[in-house]
Amino acid sequence: MSMMIASLAALFMAAQPAADGPIGTAVKPPTLVSPTAPTVVPVTPPGAKGAGLEFDPRTKVDGPALQVIMGERAVFRIDEAGVPKLDSVEAGKLVAAHPAGVVRETFTSPGAGRLAAALDGSAERRATVLKLWNGLDYPVDYSAVALVLRNGESLTPTRVTVCAVKPGETRTELWSAPVVAVGLMGFKRAGPDATARAACR
Repeated sequence: MSMMIASLAALFMAAQPAADGPIGTAVKPPTLVSPTAPTVVPVTPPGAKGAGLEFDPRTKVDGPALQVIMGERAVFRIDEAGVPKLDSVEAGKLVAAHPAGVVRETFTSPGAGRLAAALDGSAERRATVLKLWNGLDYPVDYSAVALVLRNGESLTPTRVTVCAVKPGETRTELWSAPVVAVGLMGFKRAGPDATARAACR
């Protein structure tokens, strides 16, 4: 874990805001909005144990939550209760997480009946990007908790704003903070209000 955190710290330290600065509101790249203060989550995220926050740096399913780490994509299905079932894990890059022309998009559609979630970021873009693919025939809503790197060594579980994903489409969320991993949970069919929210248009 220490090597991963050290490399992420080196990646983000020069370009990120102050260590205790806020995490940005989820938006569609390349538009950035004024950041808002983070909300510390009182429950432990995937891979956490007790108050010490032991982070297991693997993309995996942990109970009802899917944990995706930086630089990887999870391809998964959800059961009738909205619990994710992991199909595969892939390494790669997201174009939206890097300056224009620097990288090519690694990932393609996960195919019908499956979802996928990838996390990537860069110091040059000063952001972390989460991209979700929806291969289902209905809109999907979910909630997310990000593990934000603070002071190059500590992890803060932070609730982040995400938006529902329409059937057959993708949705990209952009946060102005170094996120080591994200826990996704509460997958469900999205109602009309979820896709019509002003912040999600």
